[in-house]
Amino acid sequence: MTNETLAVQHVRKIYASYRALYAPSVIAEAARLLDDLADTAARHGHDRSEALGGLARYAADATSSRYSRPQQERDLAELSELKQALTKALADLGLPLAVPIRSGVAVGPLPDRRGWGWDGQTGLAVGIYLDSNWDLTINQPHSEAVSIYALATPQGAREVAELVHAVMHGEIPDPFRDR
Repeated sequence: MTNETLAVQHVRKIYASYRALYAPSVIAEAARLLDDLADTAARHGHDRSEALGGLARYAADATSSRYSRPQQERDLAELSELKQALTKALADLGLPLAVPIRSGVAVGPLPDRRGWGWDGQTGLAVGIYLDSNWDLTINQPHSEAVSIYALATPQGAREVAELVHAVMHGEIPDPFRDR
């Protein structure tokens, strides 16, 4: 057994069944909520371990829903700050930056790995918007968007960059291939 709590394991299992990416801070927040809910259930006479399993999906969904849209539309200065933080974080991780895109940051394919797209030569793009949060696409005109649940802050941008790095290096399942 790892050092992860049972709550973290339950949350990770729920999130792994969805076609999205989740920052470690979101996973930790969902696990804290799940622990609190299970403690409350135990105080009411329910078995804590059964409560963990039964409440995991609620805790995971309730937490991630907080990260899909900003509470109010962000302004262009905030959007620019997030794009700059993401660009720096991706560069710090050694990912090759591609031609800039309007709604986010694009990274080229890694030289030693297969890329995406019809020819396997296309990179990925991370979007951040005025009225919604992070997403990941293949950097081509028509691509499915995969939600990334993370804070819309410079620290959240760092976590997003780490998730993109992990996808590109095959450290976590590729949401465009591994489903």
